[in-house]
Amino acid sequence: MAESIDKTLADRGAKYGSFDSHAHITQSLKRVFMEDPQKWHKLSDDKKEALEMVAHKIGRILNGDPEYIDSWHDIIGYTRLVETKLIEVENDARRESERTAQAPAERTPRVLAHARTKRTRKSRA
Repeated sequence: MAESIDKTLADRGAKYGSFDSHAHITQSLKRVFMEDPQKWHKLSDDKKEALEMVAHKIGRILNGDPEYIDSWHDIIGYTRLVETKLIEVENDARRESERTAQAPAERTPRVLAHARTKRTRKSRA
């Protein structure tokens, strides 16, 4: 088992550079994210995690092999997850807005019909 882990670490080191150097780059990027704690804390957990993972992938790119497509692909993936959620929230809000905007319009003909009926009854009386 230890041999297997050592091989994995050697493979990763060849692809991404030394762990200490990668950690320094990545943590430096994350410190920038948190320079304004109020803004950082306003982000939802999924946005924070996506940004942290992007920092991790940038650290790998800067510290290791910048031609390794998977690192770039992963960055796209993490940002896509946030984009997808934002689109869903936006679409839900739009549908809700349309639904509430239609609700009064659906009632208007009934209200008008009721008012006409009342006027007709009064004129007959």
